[in-house]
Amino acid sequence: MARLACYCGADMTDTEGPSPHLLNMFLKSEIDNALLYNPDICLWDLYTGWDELTESDNSFQNRSEPVEYWYCTKCKRIYEVQAISCGRILRCFKTVSDLTEIYSLEGLEELFILRDKEMDDIICKDRYYRLKDYIEQSSTEKFFISSDQKTIYGLDTATNKLFCKYIQES
Repeated sequence: MARLACYCGADMTDTEGPSPHLLNMFLKSEIDNALLYNPDICLWDLYTGWDELTESDNSFQNRSEPVEYWYCTKCKRIYEVQAISCGRILRCFKTVSDLTEIYSLEGLEELFILRDKEMDDIICKDRYYRLKDYIEQSSTEKFFISSDQKTIYGLDTATNKLFCKYIQES
């Protein structure tokens, strides 16, 4: 059981399962590496342990230990946390209140955000659902991250508009 207090005062916990507060985040390059490692890798296998494989340890963040991602359902902040180090927050992303449209994906890498609830729904239907099937399914929104990993953008696939969604808090 773990708890994390958000800057807004909300309490996040993993006691509820699936938790509305837990996320896994992967860069497109991490997804590609997982598929190179095993083209038929199950989504569940990626979700539960890929960040601990040596092929991926240094790609999203120079991780001295595995990280967890926590999502505040109240203010929508995303936290990157080192769980073993008593919940040390590495970085925090806050939502952008004034959505600003941008016009190019240049310099951005796709970011896959897997929500605990979404994963539970998929796995309940098919424990062996493959990663490649997941990434090929259509989605109403895609996410991208800047090369400095300080800004997350959302692409509305229906309108093909790209908006700044999250920025790293200092």
